[in-house]
Amino acid sequence: MAAITPFGDYQFEFSGGALCLDFANTGPDQKAPETREEHLKSYADLLSWGVQSGELTIPDARKLQSAANHSAAKANAALRKGRELRQTVFDVFRAIAAQRAPTTGDLDVLNRYWKAASIHRAVAHAGGDFRRVWVMDESDELERPLWPVVASAEELLTSGEVGLVRECGADTCSWLFLDHSRNKSRRWCDMKTCGNRAKAKRYYEKAKS
Repeated sequence: MAAITPFGDYQFEFSGGALCLDFANTGPDQKAPETREEHLKSYADLLSWGVQSGELTIPDARKLQSAANHSAAKANAALRKGRELRQTVFDVFRAIAAQRAPTTGDLDVLNRYWKAASIHRAVAHAGGDFRRVWVMDESDELERPLWPVVASAEELLTSGEVGLVRECGADTCSWLFLDHSRNKSRRWCDMKTCGNRAKAKRYYEKAKS
């Protein structure tokens, strides 16, 4: 589990198998909104998610928090974009999990975010190795936590793993995940939570009958 950060005390879950799916799982549940609350309530929460995911360093997050403190309007706009991106990612991959084609509108939104993020992609050389990095500038730096999410979505959509996307089979959970089980028959986002509840429900119904 990721460590709690200075930006928020909520412990995010990272069980989806892909960064974009983990991000899609941060909001109210799509099947039963009353069972899960919004976990991106503020820009600080967005930074906390970025740090816990390992895609944002604490020094960079502190720099972004300072920038957000100087421009609440821009921070709120970045948070709104984060929620829009999250819903789009969810809709795209939920359709794929149901073996449907994503809508053109959703792909257009995703491509718009990818176009905005990709201009910040760069290659750096350090310690004898090359690596991809994100380069911030003041014009839209507050959207920095979103860029790896878009990159993850683009990578998953164009990879051989896109066919492994599943939606949790529980009645009250719509979390998305990659099914890496041996026979590709995994039904639950997490056996310890939704899986155990389903088993307990079946046991109760069997005992009752």
